[in-house]
Amino acid sequence: MNKDILIVDDEEDIRQLIAGILQDEGFNTRLAWDYNSIKKEISKRIPALILLDVWLENSKLDGIEILKLIKKSYPNLPIIMISGHGTIQMAINSLNVGAFNFLEKPFDTNLLLLNIKRAIDNAELKKKISQFMDDDVKFIGESSAALLVKSIIEKVAPTKSRVFISGPSGSGKKHIAKLIHNTSKRSSGAIVFVNTKRLIADDIEEELFGRENPDGTPERIGLIEQAHNGTLYIDEATNLCNKSQRRLIKLLTENRFNRVNGKYSVEVDIRIITASSKNIKEMIKNKLFSEDLFYRLNVVPIHVPSLKERIDDIPYFIDYFLENCSKSLGLQNNKILKEHYNQLQSLNLSGNLRQLKSIIENLLIVSQNHTSDEIGKLIMSYDNTKDNENFSNIIQKKMLSLSLKKARELFEKEYINLQMQRFNDNVSKTADFIGMERSALHRKLKSLNKDNK
Repeated sequence: MNKDILIVDDEEDIRQLIAGILQDEGFNTRLAWDYNSIKKEISKRIPALILLDVWLENSKLDGIEILKLIKKSYPNLPIIMISGHGTIQMAINSLNVGAFNFLEKPFDTNLLLLNIKRAIDNAELKKKISQFMDDDVKFIGESSAALLVKSIIEKVAPTKSRVFISGPSGSGKKHIAKLIHNTSKRSSGAIVFVNTKRLIADDIEEELFGRENPDGTPERIGLIEQAHNGTLYIDEATNLCNKSQRRLIKLLTENRFNRVNGKYSVEVDIRIITASSKNIKEMIKNKLFSEDLFYRLNVVPIHVPSLKERIDDIPYFIDYFLENCSKSLGLQNNKILKEHYNQLQSLNLSGNLRQLKSIIENLLIVSQNHTSDEIGKLIMSYDNTKDNENFSNIIQKKMLSLSLKKARELFEKEYINLQMQRFNDNVSKTADFIGMERSALHRKLKSLNKDNK
């Protein structure tokens, strides 16, 4: 993606000369000559870099004063100062205020291009570090359900298409959004996350679109603007208020928006990925979400299945969480042995990946210096699910009135039925977990009149 550079100089021939050099190198350029024109151009769209002359004739503010103001509102925007009458003190002042570098005119073309490249690379590296320094993002899973999701990601990531991710809470929708961004042509840009669940309705407007001062300068830069040349991920998009939904439709239609109280139209180039765990069609039916907005967002739908729908992938996630959590906690992960994977698979993880990660992290902390049997008991203590409650109720209500033989048969039947449900009727996995030969379990299922086709 071509980088957008704002060239600020009060001499038109110098502006045009620099613009020609940069355009030959594949950059997009815009021109400004004083404080007001700079303010207008930045309000339209945040550039990747600014070349800013120190002396600006007929400008309300000089270059150093403008540098201070820009850095206050856009601290991560790289700025290279230029001047035909530079001094060492002027260079020091510029660097102290936040300029990336100071170049004297006339400057060598190769030196100018080198500084521009370094400044942009440095800004992008900072974004990457802040987003991914503790986040190893890769696709996990080999089940048919997982491979279907992977196939869609591989096809949609290189495109510009908007994506709507559905799936139960904790199933990994945010992770999928990161994968799409990281393998897209926008991967050098930022991926900005919007968690609508943490915002009250009045804050969403300002959080997304920002706020403008009466003089046209930004009082607050919104998340949409921060995602320019990158990706905006809106989690639980169905929580957006009606006003925000209408403004989002305008953004998707025109690629521009106005900040709250804004008089300038801000241009942005972003990809929007949205997600929801709610029944979006039901919300549209009940007039709680805009049908027009949904169809604009739902260009490529991706459904992320629950862990119950991809039980074969649980060992892969266990390995992934063990590796990452052990690194972040500074602990060894050799205490959760392979023999316990079946136990972890048998848990009813209604919280999906979020719950599994929490369990693995907890096991790493509390299982140090414990025996394998103790770890097994600890794992089963996490299983206080509805299935267990139902099982316990059946036993309590029926067993006390039965003979020992009948009580054994009841327990065995309910126990095997429950384990078969947990492993989605997979006889091999169930047999492995309960400690029976596969053929023996088949015979037992037949004797219990279990239909196992």
